[in-house]
Amino acid sequence: MPNARCPGCCKLFPNHTRLLQHMNQPRGRCITSQLRIKSSETPFSGADGDAGDWIDMDSVTELYSGASANYGRGYTFMDTFDADPFSLERQHNLFYPFSSGAEWKFASWLANSGLSMAAIDECLSLDVIKSQRFSFKTAKALRKLIELLPSGPRWKCRSVKTESPTRRALQVFYRDAIECLQHLIHSPSNNGLIHFVPEKIYSAVDRTQRIYTDWLTGDRAWELQDALPDGATLLGVVLSSDKTAHPLLISLANISADVRRKGSTKLYILLALLPVPRFVHPNKHLRGVLASRLLHQVISVVVKPLKMATEVGRMMSDPVGNLKETRARNLSSYFQACRKRQLNGVTSPFWLDWALVEPSSFLTPEVLHHFFKMFWDHDQKWCSRMLGADELDFHGYRHFPDGIMTLKQTSMQLHREVQRYIVGIVAGGIPQGALTAIRALTDFRYHSQAPKLTDADIAKLTASLQEFHDNKAALMEAGARGSMDHWRIPKLEIMLSVAPSIRSMGALGQWSADVTEHAHIDVIKDPARSGNNQNFDGQICRYLDRQEKCQLFMQATMAHYLDLRGDSDDSDPSDGEENTLGSRQVTDYFKRAHALSAGDFPTAPRPYRTFASSTTAFHLASRPKMTNIDVDRAAELYGLPDFKPAMADYLARHHHNLTHTIRGRRRATPDCQLPFDHIQIWSKIRIQSYSSYDLKMLLPSQGLHVSPPTVNWLFGRYDSVIISRDGNKDWPHSGLHGHDVVQLRMIFKPISGSQSLLSNMYYAYVQRFVTTSVDQHAGMHMLKRALRSTGERVGDIIPLFQIHAL
Repeated sequence: MPNARCPGCCKLFPNHTRLLQHMNQPRGRCITSQLRIKSSETPFSGADGDAGDWIDMDSVTELYSGASANYGRGYTFMDTFDADPFSLERQHNLFYPFSSGAEWKFASWLANSGLSMAAIDECLSLDVIKSQRFSFKTAKALRKLIELLPSGPRWKCRSVKTESPTRRALQVFYRDAIECLQHLIHSPSNNGLIHFVPEKIYSAVDRTQRIYTDWLTGDRAWELQDALPDGATLLGVVLSSDKTAHPLLISLANISADVRRKGSTKLYILLALLPVPRFVHPNKHLRGVLASRLLHQVISVVVKPLKMATEVGRMMSDPVGNLKETRARNLSSYFQACRKRQLNGVTSPFWLDWALVEPSSFLTPEVLHHFFKMFWDHDQKWCSRMLGADELDFHGYRHFPDGIMTLKQTSMQLHREVQRYIVGIVAGGIPQGALTAIRALTDFRYHSQAPKLTDADIAKLTASLQEFHDNKAALMEAGARGSMDHWRIPKLEIMLSVAPSIRSMGALGQWSADVTEHAHIDVIKDPARSGNNQNFDGQICRYLDRQEKCQLFMQATMAHYLDLRGDSDDSDPSDGEENTLGSRQVTDYFKRAHALSAGDFPTAPRPYRTFASSTTAFHLASRPKMTNIDVDRAAELYGLPDFKPAMADYLARHHHNLTHTIRGRRRATPDCQLPFDHIQIWSKIRIQSYSSYDLKMLLPSQGLHVSPPTVNWLFGRYDSVIISRDGNKDWPHSGLHGHDVVQLRMIFKPISGSQSLLSNMYYAYVQRFVTTSVDQHAGMHMLKRALRSTGERVGDIIPLFQIHAL
């Protein structure tokens, strides 16, 4: 790579890394001179220049003027790769130190397979592998080659001094926090997803309603930018730790929240392995105080580069290579005094000397523990005491043989599933005031997790929480609190700070710990299992270093093929195309349906198994469950005695271009004749739609099951869906107006000799529910089966594309 020249003093440096080290000297003149050499280029801020590019079209965005200026040319991800000591060899062999791309792929698979060194040696000793003449013959040789690959942020180690003796000497393994942030910024998979300019988004031109999404849309980012010099770039640092193994993870709040909160993107990287001390002090409680003090002491050391960057600034490169300036006594008696005042005994928290850091802002409410864990520890126990554990399990949670009260080590997903049905289960079985309180608290939690909230939404949150407090006395009267006669619940008190936190820090979902809890598996548990149970910390760091080198090398070699260098802005990850360097992608059935209708796959069976309406995509298995079954036999198997007359009525309505609804009396007779005798039947269909909050965000597909009675499902398996009966109504914004709730009873396609409309469409037989008005206490509609005068359920045939939602 050519020499890099400092724009301040004109001194030459061998590479951009040395140049940045020179410019970042706190007392040097070059960093201050850069504050006056502002580039005229627009600040890099993602695909469209702001984080709210998916907000409604009539919204108004106000960007912070003068933030995130460019200060000349920095370096990119590919510049770093090309500056590697072996870059000359890679001009002839891109995959050096491996002999070929095939050898590199095999080596990468072995390194990331989780196999032990003995298993890898056994694999490499096979004759079929030896015949390939790989440049490595043992696991040890393979690891030596991986060590030659370009590295990410390097690991460091230092001893830790403690206030009281411990059973063994303590060490902390850590990395430079600034290098970790630069690593995240430079990652090709994050190109176009990082934003640097604080913004205020309004729902309309009158600017009366703010919209809160990512961190940069909150008030706190705007306030912090006010405290920085003109042109400085604000980076939000996200730190997360776990009480058991004490890994310290780091991420960047400037990355789009909808991307950062996905565990598959791996945007939380390990910054440090904090020591887990075992003090020999005889007082158990004092040992806990000492451990807390040590934790803050070590974190303070690890985040010291961030503190310095906040004080004096730091030159860093954005994804496209623009330089930016970023800011990111007697113990026993003391312990007794702390206990009297309910303090934890930590005198020097790690944020004490960190400029612009305010605990009341960065310690945000957290969905996993403050919402789901609180529900499990409190709400479901209140309902169990009022309704009875046996009654609760029988009516709502028969999926668990021993009930939910005996479950242990429950996951967040289980908490969420139980919470989803709790209001409907207890409705009618507990006092109305208590039901109102449970429903209000559930509404508060549910709406607080929205990825986009306006001032009006926040007002509704506040009203829901107030409604709970207005009715919580009914819970006490019904015995929900058991022997307790108070409401001193810390997590309940934290809910008072949810609304201010959203206004200050953006939507709550981006701060949920479920992503970092899952990341602990990748950065702690999996590496620990691959070791020999000796010196865990060192082995974990070496494992992660090898894994990171493989990942960086894969991205760099792939970028050469895709011509995806950091200074290219031609690609836009928001256009719906799969990002080859990014995370696991959601299958896009809309795109597949468009490709089929465009004739890209002329040999695909007709009618196409994947198709889409304006709002929903549908996907059926290529082979039906029943390929050729008689109509009468199908009606008997699925328990639908009016199937034939329902089909005849559908054909009559379709002939007269009438709307296909599930209402009115049956006109055809049971012995009517149909233009076909056999049908194909599917037992499952997948439907997909876009998020109602973000019309660019494709949601994962969901499966709908339609199966007749079996040994495991004695009454059959028939899922319920929402269908459209009025094309002018839009789900979910119009609610149930123009929609019906129905139960799927059969998915089929007629087998007809001619290529008529019948044989080119898929249909569903559905049975309708009658929806009552919303119950004021439960806040839900009551569903009843719609019945004819004969006592039979009201059912009809509809085109499959009328299904809107699960």
